[in-house]
Amino acid sequence: MLFVYGTLRRGGANAMPVLYPKSKFVGNAFVSGNLYDMGGYPAVVLDENAGPIAGEVYTIDDETLKALDEFEASADYTRNLVELTLNGETLPGWIYSPEPDICSGKDLIESGDWIKYVETKL
Repeated sequence: MLFVYGTLRRGGANAMPVLYPKSKFVGNAFVSGNLYDMGGYPAVVLDENAGPIAGEVYTIDDETLKALDEFEASADYTRNLVELTLNGETLPGWIYSPEPDICSGKDLIESGDWIKYVETKL
């Protein structure tokens, strides 16, 4: 399973169903952490003591995972295993995120929701 929290979400500039049509939407979910505005996309710093970060969970095949690894590498994001909460259940899944120090000095997105945040900036 893959957890997406930014432009890969439905309604985002790089929505999974559009760019990766083999992906299958499972449901809305969240992880614990802090969300930062990196310009045209967000970054998450995982922290089990922080608030919820809104996102979506997808099942994907190996071909899509490889394509996403390349897509996310362009922003220096790496794939990491995370505990996500989906329908009240804690499950393991993949997430793409940067090294935490890259977020230093960036604006914290208090709501933890990139899509809502972008809508307020329009």
